[in-house]
Amino acid sequence: MRTLRQAAAALLAAGAMITATASPGQADAVPCDQWCQTAWEQQRANALPRTGFYDPPTPLRWAPAGTLIRKEAATGYAVPATRTLYHSRDSGGRDVAASAVVLVPQGTPPSGGWPVVVDAHGASGIGRDCAPSLMRDLYHGDQMRRFLDKGYAVVAPDYAGLGAAGQHALGDKTAVANDVIGALRSARRSVPALSYRWVLWGHSQGGAAALSVAERQLDRPEPGYLGAVVTSPAADLTQIVTHAATQPGLGGFVPLIAAGAKAADDRVRLDRVLTPQALAALEVTRTGCLGVVAAVYRELTGPDLVQPGYLAEPGFARFLTRNTTGVRPVAGPVLLLQGDADSVVTRAMTDQVAATLCRTGSRVDYRTYPGLEHDTYPGVVTGIDDGAMPDILAWTAERFGGEQAATTCS
Repeated sequence: MRTLRQAAAALLAAGAMITATASPGQADAVPCDQWCQTAWEQQRANALPRTGFYDPPTPLRWAPAGTLIRKEAATGYAVPATRTLYHSRDSGGRDVAASAVVLVPQGTPPSGGWPVVVDAHGASGIGRDCAPSLMRDLYHGDQMRRFLDKGYAVVAPDYAGLGAAGQHALGDKTAVANDVIGALRSARRSVPALSYRWVLWGHSQGGAAALSVAERQLDRPEPGYLGAVVTSPAADLTQIVTHAATQPGLGGFVPLIAAGAKAADDRVRLDRVLTPQALAALEVTRTGCLGVVAAVYRELTGPDLVQPGYLAEPGFARFLTRNTTGVRPVAGPVLLLQGDADSVVTRAMTDQVAATLCRTGSRVDYRTYPGLEHDTYPGVVTGIDDGAMPDILAWTAERFGGEQAATTCS
C-alpha cells in the first residue's frame, strides 16, 4: 500500500532497508535473520518516543468528527510541527481517537491563510508505533518539504490505531477517509492560519484513501476541496493481495491486510487465510513496522504464506470487495500517476482504475512514467512520488490558481 516511503525496500529486496518504529527486544519474538535485525535497527534509529499525548481520555466522550482533543508543539522532526489528537470515526461510525501532524511554511501566511495539502500516507504497519508522526523523518518528510518550500501547509494524518490507542484496520477505506477529513478539520482548529482550500495527495494505501475521500465528496462534500493527486493506488485489494501472495519479497502485505480485515470485522478467520507459519509470525506486527514485517515475511510466498482458497474466507472476501476503490464516480479533478516499473501496484492495475473512473464520468488526468518504481530506494531506483514531483507540484499550483484541469478521458 502506500507505502511505504521507505518500507518497500525490504519487500522488494532491492538492497535497501526501511525506516519505521519499534520496541526493543521484539526482534527475539520471531525468527529474525540479518535482514530482520537491520530493519529493527533502522526502525529504532528513526523512532520518536510515544508519550502520553497519544493516549485518548478514558472513556472517550463522544464529540463530532474532527473535534480537537489536544495539540502540542512537536520536536524531533527536521521541520517545526504541531501534533494533534482528534475525534474520528471507524467504518461502523464509532467514535475513535486519531493523531496527525500539521506543518506550515516559514514566514507570514498569505491573506486567506496557507493553502493546504493533505497527505494520505502509504502503509507503514499496523502497530501503534508505526504512526508517521512517531518517525523522525515523518515517513516521507522529504516529499512534504517540497510542498512546504512552495508555500503549502501539510496536514498528515496517522490513521486511527497508529499512534493513538486502538487497532488500525489497514485497507478499510471508510475508516481512513474519516481519518483524513477529521485531521483536516482538527488542523484548522489547532492552526488558525490555514486556508479553507485544500488538495489531497495520497500514495499506495493512501492513494486508495484519496479515492475513497473523492467518492465521499460527491455525497458529503468537505468545503474547499480542489482535487486529488493519486499515485500508485492500492485500489483493488483482491488484486493487491493476489499479487503480493505470489511475488517473492512482497508477502508482508498479505498478513497486514488480513490483520486489518480482522480489526474491521472480528468474524474474519485468519487461520483460513494464513498458514500456521505465517500466523506464528503475526505477533511481530504489534510493534514491528513495515520494514520489519517485510523482512520477516520476505521468504514466505504462495502455499507457504496463504491457505488454499484463502480468498474465499467469507469475512476476508467481504472486506476486500467492500474496500475496493476506483470503481465509483469521484469528485474531481484527479491527477492519477503510475510508474511503469512499479512492482507493488503494477501499471496494469492502475490502467484498470483509470479506465473505470473514466467510464463513470469522473475527470481524470492519467499519466505514466517509464522506469519509476513504487517508492524511492536511494541508490537503487526512483519512486513515482519523487520522480513525478515536478508534475505534482505544477498540478497542485494550477488547482490553487483556479485553472481548469485537463483530462485524458475521451
